[in-house]
Amino acid sequence: MNKRIEPATENRTGRIEDACKRYGLGRTSMKSVAAAAGAEIKIGKSYLVNYAKVDAYMDSISGVQ
Repeated sequence: MNKRIEPATENRTGRIEDACKRYGLGRTSMKSVAAAAGAEIKIGKSYLVNYAKVDAYMDSISGVQ
């Protein structure tokens, strides 16, 4: 049997739990950062975080160019 190999891609968004792991923050802090970065995506009851916006926000507050 041939198995299909999926290309490795990085997710652009993720659930709050995944974002907490990625950035090393607790749930409340992550929600605050996501809100400040304008990275919240709410679809129905789903709450997603846009990683690109959070990355840019983190860079801006840490002084990284």
